This record gives sequence, C-alpha cells and structure tokens, in this order.
Amino acid sequence: MRKRSLTLVVLSAAFAGIAATAPSASAVGRSACPDGNFCLWPTFASYPTPVETPVLVTSGDWSGDADGLVFQNTGSRAVDVEYTTYMNDGTVPVDGTVCVTRDKASRQFFYNPTTVHKVTWRADNTC
Repeated sequence: MRKRSLTLVVLSAAFAGIAATAPSASAVGRSACPDGNFCLWPTFASYPTPVETPVLVTSGDWSGDADGLVFQNTGSRAVDVEYTTYMNDGTVPVDGTVCVTRDKASRQFFYNPTTVHKVTWRADNTC
C-alpha cells in the first residue's frame, strides 16, 4: 500500500509537469539568468546552479519553440509560460501553462522533456 501511494504521488507530480522550487542559488558568468529576464536551460545540469548557457533569454514577450527543463524568472513581473511536455517516453504530449513569479525560488524545472512555445509578461508580479 505504501509503495502504491508513493507511485501515485510521483505520477501526480509528473502529470502536473513542473516541480517544486529550491532555495536560491547564486550564479555568475554567462550561465546566469540576467536580471529582468525569463531564462530556460536545456538540461538538469543547470539545476539548482546553472552551468550551461540558457537556450532562451527574453525580457519581453516571446514565441517560438525552445526545448528545456530548467527555468527562472528574474524580472519584476510574472510571466505565463505555455509549453508542451512529453510523457510516457515522449509519446504523449501534454500542453500546459504555468505562471512564474520572481518570488518563487530561484529555479524551477519540468519533470519531462518539454518545449516552451510562448512567454507572456504580465502587468505585475501576481499569478
């Protein structure tokens, strides 16, 4: 029974598409997310401290396709991030939107391979 409960918790979190946040970490160099931007990194190697160059850095509204797992908002306003995460070994696409504020921890991540399609900045820092 305990194993089944744990499995249900893990599956529920995976379906949600994003993970809980971690404590703030400092970062230096080109791998850091510049202040006032939304950033996306390609792999878990950049969690919790970025070691790679972000695949997406934007201080304004953006649309396109960028594959990544770790993300951060260093702006003063919240952003809505539209994405498709691929579950079941990449065979089941699940679309979603997550609102990311600066007040959440420094970096968050998607559990599964994910393509970000759109970043839209809100008027303020509330979700």
